[in-house]
Amino acid sequence: MADNYRDTAYRMYESSDILFQRQQWFNANYLAGYIAECYCKLVLGTAGEHGHSFSHGHRNLRDFGHRITELSDETAFIGFGGGTVSAYCLDMRMVCPNILNNWNPNRRYEGDGSALNSEGLALDIHAEREKLMDMIMKMEIDGVIV
Repeated sequence: MADNYRDTAYRMYESSDILFQRQQWFNANYLAGYIAECYCKLVLGTAGEHGHSFSHGHRNLRDFGHRITELSDETAFIGFGGGTVSAYCLDMRMVCPNILNNWNPNRRYEGDGSALNSEGLALDIHAEREKLMDMIMKMEIDGVIV
């Protein structure tokens, strides 16, 4: 079965939103990181369909794992290329600095005193994940992803 980053992004978005509304900051922030990962993998997968090969020896999307910085850098590289997919490449360092700087799946075991468990960070990450979902929806509307 192929990975479905679109459906996963929507699932993580819905769960993150519920947790945000319940002021469960840690898990709302944690799940938002997966939205960023899925967004990047959607862009990279689409670019791959248009002949783009990945840098740093990655052969497929799974090779990136959860390394959000590498995914972000690869997405930026595609954005600079000016191809079909470049219009959908957000500058993650500008659009999602809080997700990039704070998300790592290994942080799931941190205690309640973690930076991920703060309302201020949650407000920032909440806004960032909205921008990611807006771009995913734009890709859908434009027929870039199905």
